Amino acid sequence: MRLYELNNIAAAAIEAAFPDEVWVEGELSEGRVGGGGHYYGELIEKSDDGVVTARARITIWARTYKVLAMRFRKESGQELRAGLNLKMLVEVTFHEAYGYSLNVHDIDARFTLGDQAQRRREILRQLEEDGIIDDNKALTLPRLLQRIAVISSPSAAGLGDFMDQLHKNEYGLAFTTELFPALMQGAQAPESIIAQLTEIDAERYDCVVIIRGGGATSDLSDFDHYALASCVAQCPIPVLVGIGHERDETVLDHVAHLSLKTPTAVAAFVIDHQAQELALIEDIVRRLPHAVHTRMMAEQHRVDTLMQRIPAAAVRHMERQRHRVEMMEQRLKGLDPELLLKRGYSLTMCAGKLVKDISMLREGEILTTRMETGEVYSTVNTVVKFKV
Repeated sequence: MRLYELNNIAAAAIEAAFPDEVWVEGELSEGRVGGGGHYYGELIEKSDDGVVTARARITIWARTYKVLAMRFRKESGQELRAGLNLKMLVEVTFHEAYGYSLNVHDIDARFTLGDQAQRRREILRQLEEDGIIDDNKALTLPRLLQRIAVISSPSAAGLGDFMDQLHKNEYGLAFTTELFPALMQGAQAPESIIAQLTEIDAERYDCVVIIRGGGATSDLSDFDHYALASCVAQCPIPVLVGIGHERDETVLDHVAHLSLKTPTAVAAFVIDHQAQELALIEDIVRRLPHAVHTRMMAEQHRVDTLMQRIPAAAVRHMERQRHRVEMMEQRLKGLDPELLLKRGYSLTMCAGKLVKDISMLREGEILTTRMETGEVYSTVNTVVKFKV
């Protein structure tokens, strides 16, 4: 059998098996607009471990492609591009010369939106399970946001708007900004932004600003990226995001310290934040002289009160000390030996020392016994110790 005959039989079999159009789901792995405006691509399906388990060529003829591309962009906010999960209404064909192919007649944009929403939910769930989803939000925003690290495409219109509004503010506030250039759309955008985030020295900046602005809404899915979200969530300084979208939120918006719609909105927030601090400082400066005067008057009153209380306190102290001295005199008088002699006691001295213990005496020593009315002298003949 000739190859053409075999392929002709296969084509007839496929046409018989699929007489009508069918809806098929898969991931667009590649696609391009060729000559004549026709769109050529490849639809694949992957297993859970990422292995491609099926693939098929797709063709969207020029007239159909023009309508479908416009409608898909309007309904989903995206361009047809690699990486999207699509649901397509296709005609299954097998050409004798070109082989198996799917001719696309319609695309269900709601399926793609649902798939992206599911992917976003899965990333957010993983971030929450990892315990990092609120890490950047939990950081304290510095009172002064003067040193700003800016991650953006150097050619982005939003970058120029951000810089103009920030540095030409009506309050005359001064800011220091440094650009960390990165890709802000396309498959390489997450890795590019991550690389710049890791280059930022947290000690040198008060915050990080990630701005895009002016890009297509279709590029939002580039920010639904786990590794990028994880890097932003764990950034050691607050991250402010303004990637220029109104209708939808990305994972990045959920993990950043603050999410604003546009680059100019980020600039306005930073300026307002500084203006509030400036107003607070001006209010303090205005109130400071009065506060100092009030404090000085209060301290003077305190000193005057103390000075008035000192004489009375001194008198009371002197009275207490005099009473203490009198008590001590009374105690000393009570210990006077003359009082003991008047009560009938006597004092025995030996060699000018008071005899307190008989063991101090020796035979032949002369004792002097003093009484109230005189003294008696005696000689020690015998020393007798009592047993205790």
